[in-house]
Amino acid sequence: MVADAVLTSHVLDTAAGRPAPGVPIDLFRLGESGPLKLARAITDSDGRCGAPLLTAADAKPGRYRLEFHAGACFGAPGARAFYDVVPVDFSLTDAQAHYHVPLVASPWGYSTYRGAPSSRAPRDGATELPPPAAAAPAEPPPPPPSAAPSGAGLTTHVIDVAQGVGAAGLAVDVFRLGQGPGARGHLGRRVTGADGRSTDWLIGGGGLEAGTYELAFRLGAYYRDSPLALPPTPFFEVARVRFQIADPGAHHHVPLLAAPWGYTTYRGS
Repeated sequence: MVADAVLTSHVLDTAAGRPAPGVPIDLFRLGESGPLKLARAITDSDGRCGAPLLTAADAKPGRYRLEFHAGACFGAPGARAFYDVVPVDFSLTDAQAHYHVPLVASPWGYSTYRGAPSSRAPRDGATELPPPAAAAPAEPPPPPPSAAPSGAGLTTHVIDVAQGVGAAGLAVDVFRLGQGPGARGHLGRRVTGADGRSTDWLIGGGGLEAGTYELAFRLGAYYRDSPLALPPTPFFEVARVRFQIADPGAHHHVPLLAAPWGYTTYRGS
């Protein structure tokens, strides 16, 4: 590995039990004017990129996003994978340290986490980033899905695996993504109940359409209010889970298993 590597990644295919070659990875820097694309890499036969995504010469503290085009690995011919593109937002506070952000994926679920070699581990709090832009305001919950006796709709359940409890009071924003840059509609915000479940449908019966959706789990705000000792800038401020709806007449359950330094999601039922 290059001595001055600041950001690296590795994609593992847990369905096949091997590294995932040929997966495009896009790197963005996040700012007030929106994401700025910095680089694209393609994973090699070992599931790694041939060079660091960021080095000490071009890294600076800030918020970044990796977009893993997992559909290149898991998509069936002529169809988009459920997790076609996996966005991972994170904060880089130490531009001289080595951050390793892997993706451990299968067709119906994935995990990510912050890794780093002990020799150049990040100094958390080396640079305290300003708070992110205010999230979209809360909206009233949708009406109950009485029009959908089949149980069609979208729900979630968030488990805080760092404390072994349901993640109560965690805000989740729901988006519908359209074609083209910036084409996204905010469908509302829900807040999890005492057991970490959405207290109502994220999208009720009859409200789903075929297409791309994204859930934004506000982990940073949740863990700031927890008793855990954490740095001032959360590594995962927001966990974005993007997925494809091919059958809007079905019940789609997309849970999150969360901790300050990593998270897992999967297609539930």
